[in-house]
Amino acid sequence: MKEWFSSKELSSIAGMPSTIQGVNRKARAENWTARKRAGVRGKALEYHIGSLPLNVKKALYSEEESANYIISPIEPLQLWMTAFEQLSADEQSIVSSWLMRNGIKDFITFINKQKKDD
Repeated sequence: MKEWFSSKELSSIAGMPSTIQGVNRKARAENWTARKRAGVRGKALEYHIGSLPLNVKKALYSEEESANYIISPIEPLQLWMTAFEQLSADEQSIVSSWLMRNGIKDFITFINKQKKDD
């Protein structure tokens, strides 16, 4: 999470002064922790999140972009293997025997019948 915010960033938050000068004035009055902004000429300051008012912190946290997760689709064979590996040895034996005896077509028919009964 970002820790330091410029006056310009803070001026866009509801409940804060709408100008950079207003934010700086509020920061001085409330004694916010500040540092000079790197790479900027003049007296540009940024303020540490720890010294900001609670409502501003909440607004900043809610504006933070959510993490994006990339989930690869699972191949049917991999899904089957993962599910099968989670069975006990006895359960694996029962499933294997049933499939060998009845075949996959009967297995699918059995599953579909179970769905209808639920």
